[in-house]
Amino acid sequence: MKAKDLVLWSLLAWLWGSSFLAIAIGVESVEPFPLVAGRMLIGAFLLLAVLYARGGTLRLGARGWSVAVVVGTTGNVVPFLLISFAGQSVDSGLAALIMGIAPVVTLTLAPLVHAGETLSRLTILGAAIGFCGISVLVGPEAFYGLGGDLVPQLLLVGAALCYAFTALFSRRFPFANALQMAAASVLVGALATSVIAVLQMGGSPVPAPSTRSLIALVYLGIGPTALAALIYFQLIPRIGAGRVQQVNYIVPVLGILLGALVLNEQPEWNALVAIPMIVLAVYLVTRRSGEAPKPCVIGTR
Repeated sequence: MKAKDLVLWSLLAWLWGSSFLAIAIGVESVEPFPLVAGRMLIGAFLLLAVLYARGGTLRLGARGWSVAVVVGTTGNVVPFLLISFAGQSVDSGLAALIMGIAPVVTLTLAPLVHAGETLSRLTILGAAIGFCGISVLVGPEAFYGLGGDLVPQLLLVGAALCYAFTALFSRRFPFANALQMAAASVLVGALATSVIAVLQMGGSPVPAPSTRSLIALVYLGIGPTALAALIYFQLIPRIGAGRVQQVNYIVPVLGILLGALVLNEQPEWNALVAIPMIVLAVYLVTRRSGEAPKPCVIGTR
C-alpha cells in the first residue's frame, strides 16, 4: 500500500473507531434514531456544500444515481436498521464478533468480483488472524450467546453482509468523482434515516440535547460520516474492497482504547493479547504486493 493510501486508510480507521465514543456521548441525551438521522443530515449538508463550492453538481446520470442509491441503502440504511433491532437483545461483544465476518467475506469474494483483487496465502492468514483477534477481544463469553437469540443474530449477519456487499459493489462500480458519489450516497442515507426517525418518534416532542451530545452529533456528521465517506470512495478503487474492509478489525480496538482514555473504562487482559494479533493481521492483508490494474470507472453525465 502506498504511503498516501496508508495515511487515508489510517484516518478512516480513526474516524470509524472514534465514532463509538461519540455515539456513547451522543445517546446520553439523544435517541439512537434521531442521532443517526442528524449525523447523516450534517454529513450530507457538508458534502453538498463542498461539492457545489468546488463547482460540482449532483448530475450523476441515471447509472450514477443507481449506484448512489444502492450504496446509500446497503451501506447506511439497511445495516443501521438491522443493527438497531438486533442490539435490543444481543450483547455488544457478540455483535462485534458477528460483524467481524464482514472483512472476511469481502476479502474472500473480492477476487471473484474484480480482477485487481488477489487472495494470497498470507492474505488468507491475515484474515484468519484478524478474526481470531476479534474473538479474543470480545472474550470467550461472547460465544456463549451464539444460537440463543437466533433471529437478532441473523440480523447482525445480514448487516455484516450488507457492508461486505457495499464494499464489493463500490469496487465493481467505482465513480470518477469521489466527492460527488460521497455526497449523493450520504444524501440518500440522510433522507431515508430522517423519514425513519420521524416515524419512530411518532410526533412526540424531542427533548433538547445536552452540549456534550450536541458536540458529539456534530463530530459524527463531520468526521465519521462526511469525511469518512469521501475517504472510503477514494480508497475503494485505489487499494481494493478487501483491504479497505480490514478497517473493521481496527475499529473495535480504537473503540476500546478511546473508551479507556476518555471514559476511564478499564480494558481487560484479552485486549492486550488481541491488539497485537489484529495489528499483525492488518499488516499481512494491507501490505503492498504490486500494483493492481486500474479499474474502469463510471463517468459523470
